[in-house]
Amino acid sequence: MRTKAVAREPAGFTLVELVLAIALIAITAVTLLQMTGRALSQQSDSMQDARIAALGEAYAAQILARRFDENAGPGGVPACSPATTACSTTFDDGEARDGYDDVDDFDGLDESPPLDADGNALAGYAGYRVQVSVDYADAAMVTALGLDDASDLKVVDITLTPPSGTARVLRVLRGNY
Repeated sequence: MRTKAVAREPAGFTLVELVLAIALIAITAVTLLQMTGRALSQQSDSMQDARIAALGEAYAAQILARRFDENAGPGGVPACSPATTACSTTFDDGEARDGYDDVDDFDGLDESPPLDADGNALAGYAGYRVQVSVDYADAAMVTALGLDDASDLKVVDITLTPPSGTARVLRVLRGNY
């Protein structure tokens, strides 16, 4: 008996199928690369935020370790007040960094790169800038916090600017005690 040969379809992809597969792969690759890029940039922002927080905490610790006012006793006792020794009405100007002995000495501080308490540049913070402003509590804050007087509280704003240029402000309060 003779068998009849069955004609077979050629195996493989058509040109249209091949073009569609390449387009699908390209779209998927672009989407994955964009997601990866976004994730990496957010990771970098998180690391920078952590560095800024650590830097802000270091400066806040330096500032808050000082006495409230030039007229306050060592360690803040006795506190300056209208009943004892009046708090200074103006902030000190022109003191060298190593002579900062009270909170308001930091007013107007502008350092780039940031320095530690001994005046040494902090490692790993090249390109960062720290600016400090100190002021007494305003009338609204005195009322809101139930203070006797504006001289009961100093508001310290520490502005931290990383190399990316997006400044962040850390506000700390120093009470007169």
